[in-house]
Amino acid sequence: MAAIKNLIFDLGNVLYDIDFKKMNVAFKSMGVEDFDKFFTLNKSDPLFLDLEMGFVNEQEFFDGLRALTNLTLSNEQIVFGWNALLIGFRKKSIEWIKENNTRYRTFLYSNTNQIHHDHFIPEFEKDVANYPFVSLFKTPYYSHEMGMRKPDPGSFTYIVDKEGLVAGETLFIDDNEPNIIAAASVGLQVLHLKEGMTVEKDIAAYL
Repeated sequence: MAAIKNLIFDLGNVLYDIDFKKMNVAFKSMGVEDFDKFFTLNKSDPLFLDLEMGFVNEQEFFDGLRALTNLTLSNEQIVFGWNALLIGFRKKSIEWIKENNTRYRTFLYSNTNQIHHDHFIPEFEKDVANYPFVSLFKTPYYSHEMGMRKPDPGSFTYIVDKEGLVAGETLFIDDNEPNIIAAASVGLQVLHLKEGMTVEKDIAAYL
């Protein structure tokens, strides 16, 4: 295998802990039974996919979710429930990137949306470090800004081509197997960060 020169990190459950159960509980408290029939890690109603690709704005998402659940939830209630899955940054993993992002060209690629982005970006400077989150990466890529999302293989090719990377010299780190499979299909080296694994503990074996 070629030596690794570039790193592409996922965000959720790689650099930032998320918990779908907490989101489901939050929505259940508002009267939304079985929220996971609308949104899970690998299966979602088109409304959520459109939000993650920036095809609907926040107000359209709020209105769409009210129609989907047939409940008169306020915008504030929806934001509260939607953000309930956001737990917090993995500080040791962030420290690893800070210490190594001059050795490797370092990127972020996250399936996310504007509502979550507006939560975790200020959270970083408030709770983690006194420098901007974006400064950890040469370029952060967010699905809602790209108009593409994982596991579309074309989204990986887009980043590789845009940054002038050699796929075989690039390691992609993600917790979700379909994303790992898609990245490998376009020639990226991959690290499937399973439950119990961490960047700072497990990445060295892949470099």
